[in-house]
Amino acid sequence: MAAANKKKYKLKDSATQFAEVTSEGSFSLAGEQEKELPKNPSRELLKRIEAGFIIEVK
Repeated sequence: MAAANKKKYKLKDSATQFAEVTSEGSFSLAGEQEKELPKNPSRELLKRIEAGFIIEVK
């Protein structure tokens, strides 16, 4: 499972941005930025990945 946490994600459209603040912290992506997901991603973040707005970096 440690390998799964090393995956990086980015926005499909670099002209957009995503930001959220939850009780467990915050997460944001903008432009060409690439990041690992938080330890416990929110439902909203997972929905954005499922919908294809946020994609895994290959």
